[in-house]
Amino acid sequence: MKTDWSNIKTVFVDLDDTVWWFTENSKVALRHVYDKFGLAEYSPEYTHFRDIYAAKNLELWDLYHYGKIEKDFLVTERFRYTLEKIGVQGVDLKKLAADVDDEYLFYLSSLSKLVPGAKELLEYLVAKYDVNILSNGFQEVQLRKLRSSGIEHFIHHLVLSDDCGITKPLRGIFDYALDVTGATAETTVMIGDNYDADVQGAKNAGWHTVLFNIKGFDRNIVSDADVVVDSLEEIKSIL
Repeated sequence: MKTDWSNIKTVFVDLDDTVWWFTENSKVALRHVYDKFGLAEYSPEYTHFRDIYAAKNLELWDLYHYGKIEKDFLVTERFRYTLEKIGVQGVDLKKLAADVDDEYLFYLSSLSKLVPGAKELLEYLVAKYDVNILSNGFQEVQLRKLRSSGIEHFIHHLVLSDDCGITKPLRGIFDYALDVTGATAETTVMIGDNYDADVQGAKNAGWHTVLFNIKGFDRNIVSDADVVVDSLEEIKSIL
């Protein structure tokens, strides 16, 4: 059924890589912990360390999205695995991994780089709709990102998987978000960069969807989205 965009009242936006530029900020934060913890001793090439971490982190987040692992395992294992792979020895890897992750998350959430057009889009949306964030990110980190990047004042509700114990794309978090905001599925749209978590999850909950195709998915593969855009600027002509 074709979406009647004039009927939209509530907008939910994913945070990471939709408005707050996780990919770019993470590169800076990873370089920070690489230097701070002297990891060049084990991995002289920073990119080797970064690539191992990025692949493992993506794998673990996919599992976390579907409730197959717990948050505590994710935040410890991603660096424990990376440290092991680059050859760190003679230390308690689990403890070092926890220390590295704490520093990484603290530094990461202090960074402020936004996806191009993000602030302008939020300014546009908040003048017309009830604007909220819906994210699988961690509570203590996501709020700090909003504050560090200066976009907190655009957001009415910050709805997180930490709040309800359910992660996108599972339907429960979308139903929970409607309860929190008093919105209805028929008048709500989800804007996000993750096809599974944001688009398919929201569609299964009866929401309208906009896929921000920052990762360059084949459009034939992401056809379930009501709209696919390549830039945030395009969303202004839809909503």
